Formats: sequence, C-alpha cells, structure tokens
Amino acid sequence: MIERARIPTAHLLVAAAHAIHAERDRDRLSAWVADALQAATGASMAGLCLHMDPGAPFWVTATGASRNLADLGDPRALPPLAAALRGHGVRWPAENQLHRLLGVESVHIAAIPRGDGGTYGLALLAWDHDPGEEREDVELITETLAAHLGVALDNHAALADLEAAQRGIVHKLQEAVRPPTPSVPQTELGVYYVPAEHQAPTGGDLYDWLLLPDGELHLAVVDVMGKGVAATKDAVSVTHALRLLVLDGCPLDKLIARADELVGALNPDLVATLLVGRYNPATGIMRLVGGGHPPALVVTGGRVREISAGGIPIGWPGAGSEGQRKVVLDRSDTMIFYTDGLIETTKDVLEGLEALTRFATETAGYPAPALARALVERALEGAARHDDSLALVLRRRNPPGGARLPLAPLEYRFSPSTATVPLVRHFLHDWLVRVPVESDEADDLMLVATELCANALRYSTGARGSVALRAWADGADVILEVEDDGGALQEIPQLDDEQPDPLAERGRGLFLVRALTDELTGEVHEGRTVFRATRRAVVGNASGREDAGRL
Repeated sequence: MIERARIPTAHLLVAAAHAIHAERDRDRLSAWVADALQAATGASMAGLCLHMDPGAPFWVTATGASRNLADLGDPRALPPLAAALRGHGVRWPAENQLHRLLGVESVHIAAIPRGDGGTYGLALLAWDHDPGEEREDVELITETLAAHLGVALDNHAALADLEAAQRGIVHKLQEAVRPPTPSVPQTELGVYYVPAEHQAPTGGDLYDWLLLPDGELHLAVVDVMGKGVAATKDAVSVTHALRLLVLDGCPLDKLIARADELVGALNPDLVATLLVGRYNPATGIMRLVGGGHPPALVVTGGRVREISAGGIPIGWPGAGSEGQRKVVLDRSDTMIFYTDGLIETTKDVLEGLEALTRFATETAGYPAPALARALVERALEGAARHDDSLALVLRRRNPPGGARLPLAPLEYRFSPSTATVPLVRHFLHDWLVRVPVESDEADDLMLVATELCANALRYSTGARGSVALRAWADGADVILEVEDDGGALQEIPQLDDEQPDPLAERGRGLFLVRALTDELTGEVHEGRTVFRATRRAVVGNASGREDAGRL
C-alpha cells in the first residue's frame, strides 16, 4: 500500500512503472492507483470509477479517503461524471458542480483513456481546501497515473484476448480427439481431463462414448503408455479400433483381443490399459470388460463399490478380457471410470484408491460433469503431477416415481434490489415443493436461481420491475430462466475452464450455475438478457410441460 504522506512526483512515477504495469490482478491494480493518487496529492478523498464492459460502473475508493465514493451512486446519473465516462473530458467549471454533493472545497476529475479513443472510467480527487498553486502538479499526477492505468488495462484486455485465443486452440485440439457428449435417455454424462504436461493440451489418457443403433451406449477409457501429443495419437488409434469393432458387431468379450490385433499390426510398441462398457439406459444394465485397468466405482447413496474387470492390456502377450462383469444401476446410481493418474499421486496405489473412494462419496450429489472435475481436482490437490488424469462419470437419471398434479409455470417480476432476492427464493421453493422436486435437487436449483438473480441485479439498469424469474417443468426436467434489462451477455464458462478465484468479486456465479446444471444458455434479445438453466430428470412421472398459465 502507498503511505499517506505526500511523495515526490518523480518517485511516484518510478514506483508506478512496476506497480501498475507488472500487476495482473485488476482489483489490486486499481486499489494501488487510488491509494497513490491520494498519497501524491494530499486529497481528502480519492478514487476511481471504472466502467469495464459489460456491466455497470463501479467505484474504487482509496484506503484513507474520508468518504466512500460509492455513496455517489451510479455516475451515469451525474452529468459531469457521465461526460467523463463518455470520454468528453471535464473542466473545472463542471467539476465544481460536485462540490455541494461531496461537501468539499475543490474537485478534480480525469478520464482514464483507452487505446481506441474511449475511456475505462475516471479518476476523482476532492479536497477540503483549494489546492491553489499545486493545481498544475495535481493535474499532471492525476492525468499521468490515469494514462498509465489506461495502458495497463489495455494490456490486460489484450492479454485476456490472447489467452482466450489460446484456450480456443486447446479446445479445438481436444475436440478433434474427444467425441462430443451424446444425448442418452435417462442418463447423465460427464468427463474431465488434466494432462501431465502443462504445455501439452492432450496426452495418453483418452475416452470414447457412442450411442449405438440399438439404443445402448458404448463407453471406453484408455490409458496409453507415454505422454504428450504422441501418446494421444496412440490412444486415438485404440479408441477408433474399438469403435470400428463395436459397429461391426464384435462381441463385447472379444473386443479387447480383436483391438489388440488391429492396433498391434500398425504399432507393435503400443501398450495400453483400458476399460470398456456397454450400457442399456432403459434397464440400467452395464456390462464391463477390461484389460489391466483399475476398477470402476459404483456409488449408491453413501456407499461405493469397486467393480473389477480382469484382463491383459493391449500390447502384452495374450491381450484380452477375462469375461464380463454385469452391474445394474438403480435410479441416481453413479458409475465412475478413471485412469491411474487419480490413484498414483502417492506411492501407495491402495491409499490412492481409498482417497478416490472417499472423494466419490463426498461429491456423489454433484451433477456428472461437476463430479468428474471434482474427482480429478481433489485427487491432484497438493500432489506432484506425473501422469495424465481422467475421470468419466455416468449416472442413471430416470425420473423419481410417483404421479404429480399439473402445476402452472412460475413467473415473478421484481425490482433489482438485494432485498427482493429472499422473496424470490421463497416463491421458487414453494413452487419446487409442489412440482414436486426432491430436496437435494431443489437445493441445487435454489442456489442456481440465487446466482442468476444476483447476476441480473448486477447488470440491470435498476428500473422498476426490470428483472424476472421464470420456472417450469418440461417433462421430467426443470428449467429456470432469469431475465434483466441490462443488455449485457457474459461469456458462459466451460466446465474445463480455470475456476475463478474464490475471493474474486466477479466470475464465480455463472461458473457455479454451469457446474450445477445440465445445460446453460444465454442470449440478448431487444436489449434484454436472458439466461436459461436446465436440470434434467428431477420431476416425478411428468407427462409434459403444463402451460395452463403463469402464477
């Protein structure tokens, strides 16, 4: 932090070169500049008003300021501040209009310039006395720090664009070797993967899933010896061989031996363990065959069972499975396929398997995609990464039994105030109880609605009745929709994106919503932003959506 005593301008600019341009965190950066402005100018209050698209402007007040500038409210409602935000510049006569509002003798405002000619916001200083002869020095310091801050924010934006482009390249590479998630009736699927090498977005752990013409689901998890993109090439050859054989009608118990023949003919040095499943979503029957792979886990309530499928890995003499294992999954039962990177983070594999079993019990209620991620991250937490790590989760999601009465959709429109959110939660909870939705699922849906409403409150204009919550049942699914008039559409995070900092003020809400729902979409239509979240198979024996009217 900057000392409150006045500091020479030259020393300040030297300190700013590192403190501003080396700081990657925007909140720490803006806080440093606000404190530096007050320390260098002797202002009684100093701070910044930043307008980072999308969203409303927000204030950053210097630590030692005599008043929190957030008390001024939305700067767009104050003409001189609104002009500065638009990049029109502000002169002293206009600044004097703020004297009575702030209760001070003198005010100075400087725009924070963007490289494209716009502004990122403004810097504001206020004194209980007139700076007098120091005014020229004050203007130089303020405009210099504001210019440095503008360049730093330009660099942040450029770096964010570069990182987004790099993530796009990684996602495209991963999509090229990993199949999209199929839509399987009454089934929830999730997968999460972390490579051993940060610089290589893929490795030797790979999966495949394919909905077959007879309605059954083919699944495979493969772990090839090796790392990096070269190992990915070998793993792809195994998954493609398995898929070809399955579509050709090869019996499940012969599948691994036949794949070994195909792959070995092209790459005699390839070695891979694997676990292959055939799942019937109508009956819940899963048949497994293995080739030297760790056992699958089945989670039923708070109990975890290991399901081993013996066999010899591809590339070894006598490769093939030792018969089949049959498991019947009941409603909400979960089966977990994984690679040994999740259980070899310690020297003791049995200890690693016990830890994974414990993690599966603790996270059993998560949706399948979030569960897959949680298992990988918990297994790797605090451990040196030596191997690729992959978890694939399948959960049977047939609706609960019991008939339900037709219930009209819920719609509630409200003004954007945090005081209204508890009332919205009350109405939604009452509706979910009457649908009915089971308590665990209802808790998740309540959290989803809370986060979406908080997001809408943050980006709405503040107009009366400008936010709306809607909920309806579509067959066995529950759909929540939150609308606001802000017209700003935030990027929907992917489940393999980096998680936001738990202490960050922004970015956590939509990530949490995405993790707790099966589908999240967003759109802007005629200036209104709408986010729609779907949670599947949570309503008891529903015949379809009831559109008899809105509550």
